[in-house]
Amino acid sequence: MSEPEKKGSPWPWFLVPVAAISLFFVLRECRQNLPPANTAADHDAPAPAAPSTPEQDPNPAATETAPSSSPAPQ
Repeated sequence: MSEPEKKGSPWPWFLVPVAAISLFFVLRECRQNLPPANTAADHDAPAPAAPSTPEQDPNPAATETAPSSSPAPQ
């Protein structure tokens, strides 16, 4: 009473390599159509902020994000 051997489907043997090769060419085409990183950064990036002077607060983010000392009304 032995079980008959199960025969696997041949479709994965065809579909997986075809999908891998297709994905390779699709990703290669996407990579070729992208602009170089250095030119994209020059055009899309905003101008850098001016460096802070010693007269200004050295850590302005700390004052903006500091929690208030009184609890919020409920």
